[in-house]
Amino acid sequence: MAEALWTGVAEAYARSFAGLCAGAVPTLLGGLLPGRLLDVGCGTGRLALAARGAGHDVVAVEPDPEMAALARARLGGAAGEVIGGGLPDLPLADDGFDTVLASFVLNHVDDPRAGARELARVGAPGGVVRATIWGTTPPPHVGLWNGLLDEVDAVRPVLPRLPEDRDYPRSPDGLAGILTEAGLAVTRAGTASWQWRVGREDLWAGLTRVGGSGVAWRAQDAAGRARLRAAYDRLDDGRDLALDVECVVVEARVPRT
Repeated sequence: MAEALWTGVAEAYARSFAGLCAGAVPTLLGGLLPGRLLDVGCGTGRLALAARGAGHDVVAVEPDPEMAALARARLGGAAGEVIGGGLPDLPLADDGFDTVLASFVLNHVDDPRAGARELARVGAPGGVVRATIWGTTPPPHVGLWNGLLDEVDAVRPVLPRLPEDRDYPRSPDGLAGILTEAGLAVTRAGTASWQWRVGREDLWAGLTRVGGSGVAWRAQDAAGRARLRAAYDRLDDGRDLALDVECVVVEARVPRT
């Protein structure tokens, strides 16, 4: 499922939704003691770079080669810092990391429970696992995009979805539940919020390339795309967008035995 939505979009993602996800970086890193840290699904490397700046010994894993290349460039190309791979089969040994971070990853993988078990596997006994996902209420750009699709009566393609037996509630309790099933001890489950400021052309690049909105854009004919762009332009007041964002965040510990 994830590959169908995220392949070949690294540059557009870097311009747009990488900045959105970066709003959770303070929550993901806050209060952690420096140590060996794994960033799972590192994207363009913003979280990994911030973790390194906070004194952590960072390894990042990313399945998409174009994203991984951007992350390596951001991190200065240090050997071994960005490894190709993704959940649920990380190319890493057991028990290797004091901290394991999964920033907006468990909402995209094909088997979230298998992914959660893998996060637990690579965490050292007593180590910290922190994960963020988008909750039941999607990020604000999703509502904006859906409003544009409705306004111009656009084609609505069927997007891939998880089978019911693999899905889970997109809530603090839901995310805590799959981490608990993976053998982790949840210590905190809640939400984090911030304001995302993004340029209008940068957001447009993401909307028309990345994820489900990119699939919808590609489903339109030339006239439909022109109508969407015109509707988007009518929202322009000459300023960058300032969007209020909320995500789900859960922290857990790896058992010592």
